[in-house]
Amino acid sequence: MTKCYLDSNVLIYLKDERSFGYQRSRKTIEKLVVQNISLYVSPLCLDEFLHGFGKALRSKTPEKEFFTNLERALVSIFKFPQLFIINPPTNLETHAQIISLMETYSLRPRDAYHLLTMQENKINGFATCDKDFEKVFASKILERA
Repeated sequence: MTKCYLDSNVLIYLKDERSFGYQRSRKTIEKLVVQNISLYVSPLCLDEFLHGFGKALRSKTPEKEFFTNLERALVSIFKFPQLFIINPPTNLETHAQIISLMETYSLRPRDAYHLLTMQENKINGFATCDKDFEKVFASKILERA
């Protein structure tokens, strides 16, 4: 694996030290960085991170500190070495593949878009804590980080 897409749940757990997935996410990111693996996120991933982490943060942060803390968490992700932001494909025919990916791998639409984005950007690794990608990993089209 030379490229790895980061799922939003890995980022959410990483930024919430009290979460059950914190240690696993931290170790995964550290391993990828040490191995000099290029890391990738998409705007969809960042949207999911802001929504999920923001929801957790809002419940334990005073309102006046919320946006400062949310921005701090986001900017800290941008400081990962070898981090790149990629986009999904822009041609219409490729987007039609979403339905096939949903059916073949039993994915929800957002997860199918993550997979399509990885495929179109030739990314062979995926760091996730999500069990929804088991069929994808079993098919060997992606390697679990």
